[in-house]
Amino acid sequence: MNTLDPLQIYIDALLEERKAYLRQAALKRVRGELRGMDPKEKETFLQSKAFTALLFRMERSDRIAQTLRRGELAPPYQEAEYSQLRGLIQREAENGRDVDLVFLRGVAQSRVNLQRAHLAVRRIEQLEVRKLLDGRIRPLVSEACRKAEEYLKNGSFTCEISAIRMPEDVLSSIVKDKFSCGITPELLEQAYHPSSLTSALQNEIWRSFPELRACGAVRTKGGRPISNAVQDEIRRAKDILSAKVRKRFPEERIRHLLSVNQSVRKLQKRYDAVHAKEKKLRTALLKAVPEHYRDLYPLARQMHRGFVLHIGPTNSGKTHEATGRLRGAMHGIYLGPLRLLAAEQFETMNLNDVPCSLVTGEEQILVNGSRVQASTVEMADLREHYDVAVIDECQMIADRERGGAWTSAILGLCADEIHLCASPDAEGLLTRIITDLGDSLRVVRHERMTPLVVEKEGFHFPDSVRPGDALIVFSKARVHAVAAELRRIGHRVSLVYGALPPDVRRDQALRFRQGETDIVVSTDAIAMGMNLPIERVVFLEMEKYDGDITRPLLDAEIKQIAGRAGRYGKYEIGYVNAYGFKSVVAQALSKSLLPLNEAIINFPESLLGLPLPLTEIIKQWLLMQDKGCFSKASASRMEALAAMMETKNTDKALLYRFLCIPFDETEPDLLARWRAMYHAECSRQHISVLQEIPGLLNPDECTVEMLDSLEADYRCCDLYYNYARLFIEEPLEILEAIQRRKDLISQGIIHILSTQKLQQRLCPSCRRQLPWNWPYRLCDLCHDRQRGYGGEGGHGPRRKRRH
Repeated sequence: MNTLDPLQIYIDALLEERKAYLRQAALKRVRGELRGMDPKEKETFLQSKAFTALLFRMERSDRIAQTLRRGELAPPYQEAEYSQLRGLIQREAENGRDVDLVFLRGVAQSRVNLQRAHLAVRRIEQLEVRKLLDGRIRPLVSEACRKAEEYLKNGSFTCEISAIRMPEDVLSSIVKDKFSCGITPELLEQAYHPSSLTSALQNEIWRSFPELRACGAVRTKGGRPISNAVQDEIRRAKDILSAKVRKRFPEERIRHLLSVNQSVRKLQKRYDAVHAKEKKLRTALLKAVPEHYRDLYPLARQMHRGFVLHIGPTNSGKTHEATGRLRGAMHGIYLGPLRLLAAEQFETMNLNDVPCSLVTGEEQILVNGSRVQASTVEMADLREHYDVAVIDECQMIADRERGGAWTSAILGLCADEIHLCASPDAEGLLTRIITDLGDSLRVVRHERMTPLVVEKEGFHFPDSVRPGDALIVFSKARVHAVAAELRRIGHRVSLVYGALPPDVRRDQALRFRQGETDIVVSTDAIAMGMNLPIERVVFLEMEKYDGDITRPLLDAEIKQIAGRAGRYGKYEIGYVNAYGFKSVVAQALSKSLLPLNEAIINFPESLLGLPLPLTEIIKQWLLMQDKGCFSKASASRMEALAAMMETKNTDKALLYRFLCIPFDETEPDLLARWRAMYHAECSRQHISVLQEIPGLLNPDECTVEMLDSLEADYRCCDLYYNYARLFIEEPLEILEAIQRRKDLISQGIIHILSTQKLQQRLCPSCRRQLPWNWPYRLCDLCHDRQRGYGGEGGHGPRRKRRH
């Protein structure tokens, strides 16, 4: 056959490509063996008979290689490609050049003259492009410096500091933020705008070597496209240019050129005005907030108050001794953390012939001739004068969400004699605050009246449960699941958790006190002063969701909950145990709590007079530096709700009153109702409360399936109660109607909990009962069956945790 036969040349070239492909495929097959070899061993292996035999077998079994060896073209695309490249192959052969199919394919794709393509490849391979740019580097640097200087003097930098919050010195901010590394390649690109440095270098190359522009898709012998090789040379030249330009623009020169830039000057004027306004606002803010937070309460500062600080752990009788002073008061008040505790004091006082009223955000029971009022701490009236006041659970002064209410009461309550009840970790902080107020202070220390002992033996649920136990979990679902299992085996159980209405919690506590039930299953709602005849507290869980994350219990929380064990007068010892982590509980109880070091201060209402939107006032308040031992309360809820509702014409005082209404804004229904109330008041109208609140119901007809909706209805009634109390004139009739519905809802829930079987956790597939702490949705058998493990019998790999 003629050696200049283009078909044979094409087939030979294709066969070489195929051999190279098959060699790579063979290397992939043996890469496991090659992985542990050094380079010399690899080379020996690749020349061995074993690898040669592998290549031979692969070539023998490859249909395309065998077809090419027979001098034939197999796949259709080879015929088409040969038709396209035939003329180029023939010319290459006639000129005595080796045929490179990769090169010829690029020539065909670019549709350029063959000689021109060879010239372009030669330019790249002989580094003519690099030599061109290196030879032009001096004028290129001069042009780049001119462009950079023009950019610094006349460019716009408005958007360059958009992310910088009101800098004092705009020029310094730009130099620091944008020119910290001098003139970079990216900055040079901007200096050449609307063109670019890249296009300038490209044009320089195209002018000198126009064939390179046309042959961008043509590949060199190494298989690299000419366009990529050109871009590499451009990047190299840009780096050289930037380095040389950077040396000519030290920071002093950059500052000098920017100082005459008009856009920078305008920005400085604008930000000077902003800073002047901010300074004025900060001054106004400091005037609205006195140097000492105590001066926010001028009425209390006008009198000398006597504080009695009752310090002791749980079950030490400190609240009992403090409230004893209320019985003889002509005008006294009890302030506690929960409506439940306020209601307990309300009942105790009236049973002891001390007329007492109950005033909370959710309920008012006004007793004729009452001398004492029991309230939640948020309801403290700082304008009223009392002769005796009791503030319970004062260690909560450090709570980020509610601590500000205790701070306000301690700083601002107008009472001649104030009794503070707190745990030992709060003594130093409370002493410091009272001393700073200039009031007198007497400290009474209380010892726990029954010892608290961690049991030596372990706890097994439900076998170890005994009468007098309080079992602690941290969700409503777990309370129901545990209670359901205990009831199934014959225990009588009371349930206590936060979503229950206070009347229901009080009823459940009363049943336990009177012996109608023998076990309490509760969340940490039991921790705050609920006086129950508990012999033993058992922690079934040690983690709780705090609204943001699920976290381990704090030592203070463990102590507070465990302290409920060992009711004085009924048990001589209080016992504590845990389900699987007793050592953690024992360690927490043995530790001394770290002293509290900060009291939380609420957003001062005096700031509403500032000439700013409420959202901005809140932000400015949060930016203020903390003073002394006071730290600002969490304002994330207030800020989010204010941002949601505020407009240009918002009445800040009205919006602030609505922000102070307690409700769970994460419940869409409550949030929608709250917004409707606010918009109605903005229009100087009132919501038709009686049409909006849940209808009357028959408690005896309530079923366990209604429990969640009844609890939601109660929260809805609480929201409307607060609204009517704050915004409707002469609301007594409406408040009584709401209270009637709340009472019926509570009775309905009591009926459910006392007479009906609680809903147990069931596998949704097979309806098999799941244990209270089962971490999965399905039981093991259904899980395995759905995953195909072991067929119907359910044998095979399983999850670790089981029934």
